[in-house]
Amino acid sequence: MMLDHTHDLALKSWVGSANNPTTDFPIQNLPFGVYRLRGSHDVYRGCVAIGDKVFDLAGVDAETGPTLNALAAAGRGTWRDLRRQLSAALSDDNKAGALSKFLTPMTHVELGLPVMPRDYSDFFTSYYHAYNSGRMFRPNAPLTPNFKWLPIAYHGRASSIVASGTNIRRPRGQRVLPGDEAPTFGPSIWLDYEVELGLVVGPGTDLGATIPIENAEDHIFGVTLLNDWSARDIQGWEYQPLGPFLSKSFATTLSPWIVTLDALAPFRAPSFERFEGDPPALAHLTSAQNEVQGQIDINLEAWITPFNLHTPHKLSAASYASSYWTPAQMVAHHTSNGCPLNPGDILGTGTISGPELGEAGSLLELSQAGTTPLIVGTRTTRTFLEDGDTLTLKGRCTAAGHTPIGFGEATGKILPPQKI
Repeated sequence: MMLDHTHDLALKSWVGSANNPTTDFPIQNLPFGVYRLRGSHDVYRGCVAIGDKVFDLAGVDAETGPTLNALAAAGRGTWRDLRRQLSAALSDDNKAGALSKFLTPMTHVELGLPVMPRDYSDFFTSYYHAYNSGRMFRPNAPLTPNFKWLPIAYHGRASSIVASGTNIRRPRGQRVLPGDEAPTFGPSIWLDYEVELGLVVGPGTDLGATIPIENAEDHIFGVTLLNDWSARDIQGWEYQPLGPFLSKSFATTLSPWIVTLDALAPFRAPSFERFEGDPPALAHLTSAQNEVQGQIDINLEAWITPFNLHTPHKLSAASYASSYWTPAQMVAHHTSNGCPLNPGDILGTGTISGPELGEAGSLLELSQAGTTPLIVGTRTTRTFLEDGDTLTLKGRCTAAGHTPIGFGEATGKILPPQKI
């Protein structure tokens, strides 16, 4: 990843709110999304976020259609050229003039699902999450034997990926509750969230084609926030031997903004430093570039607004840079058997947790599988999510000598199960 004038710390925009040091969307970011006027039934249109506004891509003669799938398919050269064009148009070196008509306040718009994925794979890349969750159920062997050899994943359900702000119905399913000898069917009582990132696939591949790790990032359009809602009681009963199914497929929330890898260039970090005695990654998962800057230092936070309070409470914060496997390794391994990728597909990173308890990216870890209630407000505790709770993910990157950038939010409110 290379730095250029679009990353310049001194670069400012004629959109005044983009120059606020607390904004997620300075001119150095310019994440892609789709929007329409709030309350309308218009077709969604491509845009970028700039300060507290959206800028329609028609302002630089770029057309996307109702999703960004075609832009994702166009490849890194197109994304980079468009980023530079947008940076020049929105820079204070330029005059607002006729371009101001392409700006709309975010308070006036509805943001949609930025891509329409045909497929969704969810990985398991955080050592700390794997260890924390594993020791609750397998104290003598928390990690599965394959974890340090390959980025584990399962095939998710693309049809249940929803845009941020969509309400989430508590799912029903089979579960074996504590003290029960046989499963029963009913609403999940161990409803959880997972702090994740979604890698949005760019150019696709043909059946049988593989992507070398050196070229893997050419197939990543950008990064979004992702909340893989999880029904832990259903998951515990169903996941052996084939992995998660109904415990995951009821909803996955995606944030509206795709932050490009070019925007993230100042925040690259070395890949995870393996522990003494860990096996080296196999050849298809190894490259010099990946070792030096395979990771991205994105600080991720989870916030809960309990149904009986009006004040958000921070649950956890951790950096994606602490994950064992990198984005390039995920893409390279995913295609190593010839599995095709499609533009707009989503690759979830899996729950992102750090080494400290306050860095755990799920209530399963934070509450020790429901045995240790969390204090989330005055006289309010949680082990798992309750109806009416709102869960919000946030992401932000900071580095000395560079303008901080953010990801916006991915949020969802838990509703009671559908009546039957």
